[in-house]
Parts: sequence; structure tokens; C-alpha cells
Amino acid sequence: MDISEAADLITRAYLRKLDAPGTMPFDLNGAQAYLLADKTLVIPGTNEASDWKDFNFDVTDGDSGRIWHAGFMRHARTIYAFAKGGEAKRVVGHSLGAASAQIIGCSLEIPALCIASPRPLRGKTAFRGEKRIVNLCRFDDAVCYLPFAFLKFRHLGKVHWISPGEPQSEGSHTVADYLRALERDVVKPKLPETVLV
Repeated sequence: MDISEAADLITRAYLRKLDAPGTMPFDLNGAQAYLLADKTLVIPGTNEASDWKDFNFDVTDGDSGRIWHAGFMRHARTIYAFAKGGEAKRVVGHSLGAASAQIIGCSLEIPALCIASPRPLRGKTAFRGEKRIVNLCRFDDAVCYLPFAFLKFRHLGKVHWISPGEPQSEGSHTVADYLRALERDVVKPKLPETVLV
């Protein structure tokens, strides 16, 4: 699966138009996901007003022995059993969905492509599953810097920073903004040939 395919799946998930045969939708407590017939888990980001209060602004959680962004962890936990029970083989997510995709990908040790990723974990100790996580972040997307650096949160896996190659516009966070920036091919470090295998 290439990045444009993954981006198309995420876009259709936001529109709630992932209805190919064999697709299983999931919607519980404000967290949505889709498991496709090929076992790709697709997680859209913030798409309801309640997501801000329930997931995006609830920062600390130490229940797991690590310090997680509590809202991101709660969102990931809500989707995790669905992903595990459905035997997900890869995961793609955007924004809030990218935060969950990082956590679920690490937990299940499956590949994850995370677009416009915030930082879900505080601390330097790596997880075994991190080597299969790829984050795409635009330099001009504020979400990719959240929670702020002084709180010592980080991305899980490898982060590929995209230079938008255009003046900062009102939008730098949508899936379409990322695809437009990727067309300019200014990504550091260079993206691997295959992202989700």
C-alpha cells in the first residue's frame, strides 16, 4: 500500500464512505475505525466536537507505567480490542487517529502509517514495535508538535518531516495538505520505498 492509497482510505473514513465488501466499521464512545477485508485498520482523527474534550485535551496518564497522553491512550484503548480481535495486519491514521495508530501499531507490532501525528508518549525508552511505525509530519503543522516539547512527549517510531515547499497557508493539517506537500518531494529523512507491508 502506498501513501496515496492510505490517504484515500483516511479521507473516505472521515466521510464515512468506507463500505467495500468485508469492511467492518467500529464506533464506540466517540472513537471510530474501519477494518478492511485485507486487515488494514483505518482510524480517522477528530471528527466530532466531543473529541476535543474527551481525547485531545486530556494530557497525562501514568496507569501503564509510562506517561501517555491520556486522551490519546483512551482513544487507542477503545479501538485496540477491535483491532486485535479483527487480526489487523497494518494501521493507518490521521491526527488523533495517528496518535492511536502509533500506540496500536506498537502494541500489536504491526506496521503503522501515521499522518499529521501528535506525540503520544513521554519518555525515551523505546518499544519493540516502534521500528514499524512511520510518521509523516509537516514542519508547519502545529499538531505535530503537541504536546509541547517542554512536556517531553515524543512520537513513536520514525518521523519523516515534510517541507511544504509553499508559504504557510491557513491549512497545513488535512490529508490533502499532506499529499500536496509530498508531491514536492522534500521529505527528511527520505521515505522508505514500502511503508506498510
